[in-house]
Amino acid sequence: MRPLLFGLALGLGLLVSGSARAAVRPASLDLRRMHLERGSYVAPARRGGGTAKLTIVPALQATAERLLAKARPHEGAIVMSDVRTGKILVWASRGGGDMVSTPLAPSASLFKVITAAALLESRRVSPVTKQCYAGGEHGIEADDLHDDRSRDDRCTTLGDALGHSVNLVFARLALKHLEPEDLREQAGRLGVGDDIPIDVQVPRSPLRVPDDELGFGRAAAGFWNGKLSPLSALFFMQTIARKGERVPLTLLAGEHETPDDDEGPGRAMRVSTANTLVRMLEVTTRTGTSAKVFHDEDGRRVFPHMNVAGKTGTLIGGHPSRMFSWFAGFAPSRQPHVAISVMLANDVKWWTKG
Repeated sequence: MRPLLFGLALGLGLLVSGSARAAVRPASLDLRRMHLERGSYVAPARRGGGTAKLTIVPALQATAERLLAKARPHEGAIVMSDVRTGKILVWASRGGGDMVSTPLAPSASLFKVITAAALLESRRVSPVTKQCYAGGEHGIEADDLHDDRSRDDRCTTLGDALGHSVNLVFARLALKHLEPEDLREQAGRLGVGDDIPIDVQVPRSPLRVPDDELGFGRAAAGFWNGKLSPLSALFFMQTIARKGERVPLTLLAGEHETPDDDEGPGRAMRVSTANTLVRMLEVTTRTGTSAKVFHDEDGRRVFPHMNVAGKTGTLIGGHPSRMFSWFAGFAPSRQPHVAISVMLANDVKWWTKG
């Protein structure tokens, strides 16, 4: 994720506050045709005519659209929420459709966040659980799945493996401590393979977690386990930022009826699991896969007074072939105000990598 793409959007987002509630019945809107009207964004209904006013902040939306245009991906999206309320602040797409809610890209290493949550929820591992490995940087084969003292020449902890995106740590720990159904259930609670609580109709992000050992190990590490929408990535980051609480997302402006607490979306994980994930996700921007983006040429932090939690992901695939790049996260990490998800789909020889 480039500093411009994340920094401007995040910095503007921190200025926004407000309240919102989720509608009981999701509205059917054509979000590809959303537009600015009398100072507010609106979207036409798919049936019956009329438009609905949206929660999108025009200044933030304009910034996001400008950044996507500068990045020049074939397809791309930026979506941002107010963590405190679930209100959507930005819903920006590029590529001829609504790329925010479309599950176009593979989840790639973003799925490691879900695997980490499932492992921590199992109570069988902790951030200091050590796992040794060899290889696995670009793919996982059957002979990579199990510990081998004669080959394993590197070791790390689960806490560091997430921020540095170490594939085999997640594959091996999942095989040792989880069943495929554990991963499916945790993914569903985080809005992957199940409905996202939001007041507009959006497609599910499809999930595929095979039962065979190799397929399960690959899926746990983020290799071709389904497609992910930027909206799904936003929701699971917001959920972690809210200490595991599944706060509904709101795109419709105004006050809407909300379900009773007993009928609400509930929790995705324990508070302790969410707090641990926050610390693990801070590694990404401090010393991990996006550390260079969050530090200047002299090694000084770009945001010296604010910690950012996040996760990157990159994978090549699809027809035609694309390089899919992700960043999803929230800030400030310990007292979150905004969550953001960015997806770019470029030619393999990319113009701007996310």
